[in-house]
Amino acid sequence: MAQARVAFELVASQWGAPAEAVEAAYADLVARYDEPHRRYHTLEHIEEVLALVGGTEVELAAWYHDVIYDTTTSNSEARSAAYAGEMLATLGAPPDVIDEVQRLILLTAGHTVADGDTNGSMLIRADLSILSAEPARYERYARDVRAEYANVNDESWRVGRSTVLESLLAIAPDERSRSNIARELASLAPPQT
Repeated sequence: MAQARVAFELVASQWGAPAEAVEAAYADLVARYDEPHRRYHTLEHIEEVLALVGGTEVELAAWYHDVIYDTTTSNSEARSAAYAGEMLATLGAPPDVIDEVQRLILLTAGHTVADGDTNGSMLIRADLSILSAEPARYERYARDVRAEYANVNDESWRVGRSTVLESLLAIAPDERSRSNIARELASLAPPQT
């Protein structure tokens, strides 16, 4: 986590914000990603995404893309983008940087990117890299996401998660991700009567 802190401080302090403001922004991120309802959407996920991206806007979008994570609503990405805009403004980020960070965060809602969108492709590939994880890591991810949706009954979870997985299967980048998704889909099949 010390490495993550340094990475955030480097990217967030480049517009001359006071060190205390950068430290407060980092502490806020840590507190949010450590909320008790989170199991997968934690700092571990952010660090995994950050390891695969580069560039100011993409790094900041990686930091803020799940800063608001509420499984009872469907607007977490929009709220995260708005929140990122507010926080980056306090750090002195220029409007074009804020706009790009917000645009990138909004892409994570549907994980679709236009051809030629280098920043968008980088962030979405990194955000979905868990799909290609080793099977044991993928299974932990699946369990953790289910735990985040503990408020959803099993039948609704099966239907909703299957829909999400089918859409991810359509964009799965490699055989391991297709295999991981197929295994999880099979585990969600309705019980035989």
